[in-house]
Amino acid sequence: MGIAELSTVGRRLEAFLAEEIAIPATARTGASNSQTYLRQVLRNKANSDDSFPELLTRSDCDFLGGSFARHTKIWPLDDIDLFLPLEGGRLIYHNNGNRLPFTVLSDGRASRLTQDRWQTYGNVDSTKVLNGLRDGLRETYPSSIVKLDKHCVNLQTTVAATAESDGIGFDVVPCFCLTPDDGSEAFYLVPDGSGGWMRSNPRKDTDICTELNNYHGTYRQAVRLVKNWNKTQVSNAFQSYYIELALSKKFLSLKQGNKKYQYLLQAFAMGMTELRTAYLSGDLTALIAEAPAVEAPVLTDNQKGILEGDVTRANESFVHAYHNGSIEDAFNALNTIFTTASFE
Repeated sequence: MGIAELSTVGRRLEAFLAEEIAIPATARTGASNSQTYLRQVLRNKANSDDSFPELLTRSDCDFLGGSFARHTKIWPLDDIDLFLPLEGGRLIYHNNGNRLPFTVLSDGRASRLTQDRWQTYGNVDSTKVLNGLRDGLRETYPSSIVKLDKHCVNLQTTVAATAESDGIGFDVVPCFCLTPDDGSEAFYLVPDGSGGWMRSNPRKDTDICTELNNYHGTYRQAVRLVKNWNKTQVSNAFQSYYIELALSKKFLSLKQGNKKYQYLLQAFAMGMTELRTAYLSGDLTALIAEAPAVEAPVLTDNQKGILEGDVTRANESFVHAYHNGSIEDAFNALNTIFTTASFE
């Protein structure tokens, strides 16, 4: 059937990704240099201030997470996630005073977060930690916007600024790495936005993304196409991570069933269909135990109509190319979905 047509449309979609959605190489270089400097700023702060939280360097280390690390980020670079595993020596993870069966990673030093300035009622207060990081960053970046954003400290720089973007932004996320006493998979605690901590595992998200892309070959591209649709057609109504979680669950189930979506148009049509399915089901369960669910958006009637219509058009585009062998009809459907492009 229309394999040649699917390949032709796929190459045009890849060109669209490169032309309209890809992050410029200069911006990636700027992001790399900026995050290296940012890391060093925080290490220097800990060296010069014996009350400032220390970062792990041996048992774990700071790392990039989020869609930038997973290569599913689309322009602009306004929220690169930088995770900072903190020294956890002498800290315990507890519930109502009872130690939970997890060990907080340490490089062998006592955590500075046992000091009163970081605690509320004997617990490490994530909001106080965030405030401390914010104040420390403001000293080094006095002309930049540095503010709290629930789970992180947002640092907005002017690096690689354009008419569309104010520049590269970082979401600095303090965290603790915990290893279960039974030797099972490690996880992270990140700020929950209310002074407490919630479970997450950004490293696992990155590993799953790599696994899925290696298997299907189209996963990252499909995610970026759906994110571009979300940005241009429904004003980013869906959280970026909601889109990735919805698609990753579907692509994982396909892999487990030995089914591969190697054609980009097919993967995109399935991604749009799965986003609608996820939206109709509501909040999405996270990939690790006891992590909070990821909230579904509240769409307007107009946005619901756009979603329904573009899911239909994405699948029609696949049918036109694969079953009918009509590249022209496939492109016509895509032109309606991606109004900033011209497929021909």
